[in-house]
Amino acid sequence: MGYKPVYDYRADQLGKQDGTQGAILVEGRRYCPSMPKPLINATIDLHAERIDRETWVRLIAARRGYRLMPKQNADADGYQRMMCPAEAGKAQCSLKPHTMGRGIHLPLVDPEPSPVGPVKVCRQRAITVGPEAGAKQWQALEYGGPEWQKIYFRLRNSVEGYNGYAKNPLAEGIEAAGSRRIRGIAAQTILLAFQLAHANRRKIKKWLETLSLGGERPRRRTHHRRKIKEPGTWTPTGHLSSAA
Repeated sequence: MGYKPVYDYRADQLGKQDGTQGAILVEGRRYCPSMPKPLINATIDLHAERIDRETWVRLIAARRGYRLMPKQNADADGYQRMMCPAEAGKAQCSLKPHTMGRGIHLPLVDPEPSPVGPVKVCRQRAITVGPEAGAKQWQALEYGGPEWQKIYFRLRNSVEGYNGYAKNPLAEGIEAAGSRRIRGIAAQTILLAFQLAHANRRKIKKWLETLSLGGERPRRRTHHRRKIKEPGTWTPTGHLSSAA
């Protein structure tokens, strides 16, 4: 339906998560297998308090030079051609001499020697990544980046606010197990879906009541702001000198 996931990870899901054809999946995005360890473990080190948040932000930004880039859009079955960062002009790699000498502003990839030779992503100009590769942890935005933080925290605030709305004990009270007196995960899920649907209907109904429909005045105010007293009324009589 066009939606893309944006989410956080548990402590045991941070750092390197998966790999395909030599490329590694680090916190939802695919990177060069020779990306430095401090960049791979940046979030792990942040949680362990080995680095501060400012350092973490810089390390997350430095990952971009090692990120695999799309060569074309995914096809109808979800398969997509991806280029290594050196081929995409984002880095320099000694395994691909034609990418060297592009300037000191690009990171220099330092592959570790291997008795079996370079992995597939380092031997070819591009690889084909299937939809099942790292699908459990993949997400469209770079984890921890500015755009990810903007969208994730905005969505999280909305979700937490709605959770509080649906937990209202005078309404759906989804937090109270006594409101769903039945056993089994499937049955609990179905009843919870009915409760959330009712919470949605209640929220929509309250919103409609704030609208002026058919020339009529809205039935409900859009806010419940209390009247504010004048500052002078807060001071007890006799504590302020009269104006001359």
